[in-house]
Amino acid sequence: MKRNPLPDLLKGFAVFLIIPIHILETFIDYPGRESTIGKVLLFLGGPVAVPVFMMVMGYFVAVSNKSTRENIVRGVKIFILGFLLNIGLNFNLLMKIKFSGWQIEPLQYIFGVDIFYLAGLSIIILSVIKSLNRGQQWITFGLILFVSVTSSYFNNLLLGAKSNYILPFIGGEYSWSYFPIFPWLSYPLIGFLFQKTENPLLGFFNRKKAVSVVILTVIFINVALFSQFGVETTIALNKYYHHTFLFFLWVLGVDILWILLIWYVDRKFSEFPIIVFLKWLGKNITAFYVIQWLIIGNIATNIFQTQKLSQFGIWYGAIFLVTLGITLIYENIRNKYAF
Repeated sequence: MKRNPLPDLLKGFAVFLIIPIHILETFIDYPGRESTIGKVLLFLGGPVAVPVFMMVMGYFVAVSNKSTRENIVRGVKIFILGFLLNIGLNFNLLMKIKFSGWQIEPLQYIFGVDIFYLAGLSIIILSVIKSLNRGQQWITFGLILFVSVTSSYFNNLLLGAKSNYILPFIGGEYSWSYFPIFPWLSYPLIGFLFQKTENPLLGFFNRKKAVSVVILTVIFINVALFSQFGVETTIALNKYYHHTFLFFLWVLGVDILWILLIWYVDRKFSEFPIIVFLKWLGKNITAFYVIQWLIIGNIATNIFQTQKLSQFGIWYGAIFLVTLGITLIYENIRNKYAF
């Protein structure tokens, strides 16, 4: 069965845009992070990165032929990978805490709720929904509304003791809770729901071209009208990580337009080297993402937020190339020995 290139291209763009944020937030000093360039980088790695990646993941959970048990096991494995990645990317820091007496709480870094924790929990939840014999679509739709609408409430409700390491997986504006269930579960749920309604939905829009144009025009106008709100929320990372229902709607509009744009680009320029490369990147996103974080995280311990913005390009180029080289070696070995 031929692999659909669009999800790989979307994931490739996502990881390509996420890495600059990791470098910016851990390497670059305050003036650089607050500069126009810094804010542009934050915005580019916002609405079309993690939300799109999670939508694609949700879509493939829905389309998967694996059993409920197999999908749940996969979710657990990804959750454990998130735990191991947090230890790996913070290994240098953990050694400083252990042997150099740095007065930092290590559990906030080990249990920092990053993408893999979210992905693992989301796959488990989606697997349970998928196991239901009836009402999958309506339950998913209801959960999307519930999670996105009530996120602000849960963020306020779940604010608790500083030493809590369970609640941050659910919500609450903890500094180490980057992608909690509220509101981020909404995005894999959307991907899951789209797959369940894909054929009738696309069939309707193919038959009703005029209606499609009107809907897309309305989406575009609303995205433009609320662009200032959307950009300001995206570049304020705490607001981005714990965003409201209105921002969720804005992101959804942006992502619909973005996915259509990438679909068009792939149709017209599928053989362009940069497009081919981004598809490869998306196909190998897990290895690439893990490797770049292991490099960035351990370097960041020694130079945390001390680098000038003028040094960003050097750091980005070097880390990207090294990550690419290690990923190529890893994938060649993995394919050769089929593990």
